[in-house]
Amino acid sequence: MADSGKFDRDGLLSAFDRIGHAAVAHRTVIDIAVYGGSALMLASNFRFATEDVDMAELREPWPDWLLDEVRAIAEENGWSPSWLNDAVQFHLSPLADRGADHLEFGTFPRDGQSGLRVMVPTLDYMLALKLKAMRINDPAKGPQETADIRNLLRAGGVKDAEAAIAIMAKYFPKSAREPEAQRFFLRHIWPEKEEGDVAPGYPVVGR
Repeated sequence: MADSGKFDRDGLLSAFDRIGHAAVAHRTVIDIAVYGGSALMLASNFRFATEDVDMAELREPWPDWLLDEVRAIAEENGWSPSWLNDAVQFHLSPLADRGADHLEFGTFPRDGQSGLRVMVPTLDYMLALKLKAMRINDPAKGPQETADIRNLLRAGGVKDAEAAIAIMAKYFPKSAREPEAQRFFLRHIWPEKEEGDVAPGYPVVGR
């Protein structure tokens, strides 16, 4: 895992524990929302590894102790120095609500203390983000992105391409006005349940 720079769910949870302990030691609590592959890895049963954590801060800017802890975790595990980053902030929807469109995943460290609170987007918001980004033509990420979208559609019981586009419209109305690319993509990858396959799971609320 250190060779590829990827990490799994246990590795990420351990990293969150360390950040939580550091926050407790500094007598503070940090709130973050986690998106993308890392959110799917935490909350679903169909993503098992990722290369970074796309996150947005729900409270204050990064203190020096957090920067130091994130750097140390990267060095010790062979992860990218930017394994925890807020680059996704630019891609988030201004229409998304902190309470209605996010779910509390957990608090860290996992020993009863609270130094880090982690949230993930609801299924609808996650699907909307994936459809807007549409990185399916990326040679490296395309297959995984396609699989993520297909699994979200099945987990959410989304009935057809128009229903998926309507979900995207709630968060990204401008993108949904000309959804030809999404419509074409959805119609060609619409998930069909295969005998014996494991049903994808991700928290569904509000529908």
